[in-house]
Amino acid sequence: MKQGKVILASAVVALVALLGGALWWVAQVAPESPLTVDNPRVRMVPGGGPMAGYMEIGNHGDSPIRLVAADSPAFGNVMIHRTVVRDGQARMEHQRDGVEIQPGDSAVFKPRDLHLMLMQPQTELEVGDTVAVVLTFEGIEPADWPIAFTVVPVTSQ
Repeated sequence: MKQGKVILASAVVALVALLGGALWWVAQVAPESPLTVDNPRVRMVPGGGPMAGYMEIGNHGDSPIRLVAADSPAFGNVMIHRTVVRDGQARMEHQRDGVEIQPGDSAVFKPRDLHLMLMQPQTELEVGDTVAVVLTFEGIEPADWPIAFTVVPVTSQ
């Protein structure tokens, strides 16, 4: 009887030690990627006009990162813009210095705010198509992150 209690106690101690080690290991493992890009989409504009690109970029690393450029073979020019309202007038401002994202924070690209301005479409696009866009960052390796954007209707947010 006494021997059974010793074996049971030893098993419990071993199980607690294993669980503690597993929890410590999980806590030490870095996230899969220091950067995430969620819901990347391009809002379709008929007639070959400029289109807007939206997404949410999350910085899961330990240092600030900065989105400094974007490029796509589907467009002749891609710029980072922010819509700004001054004196009741909305206008787009090119973000020459890019967009900084602090560790643990995110940058949300959405209508009437930050967005990619995709100009001079090189091919005719349709809703549901996928568009390759390379986002270029400072403060993270690799610097270039190829992202697949989905073309959505002009009425989408």
